[in-house]
Amino acid sequence: MDKQNETRRVMITLSDQAIAKLDQLVAEKQRKLNQNPELAKYNLRVNKSNILEAWLSHQ
Repeated sequence: MDKQNETRRVMITLSDQAIAKLDQLVAEKQRKLNQNPELAKYNLRVNKSNILEAWLSHQ
């Protein structure tokens, strides 16, 4: 199974509480990214898939 399919599979099985926590993490990471002038100039966006892929790669 490739990364994208694994991420989709995990997203589908998450509870509402887990999704809310993931949304919180996305907002926190995006805020940190925007506060870093070196990274902010690239207009990068963090999303749930980014966080899940990073988490899955460390499992």
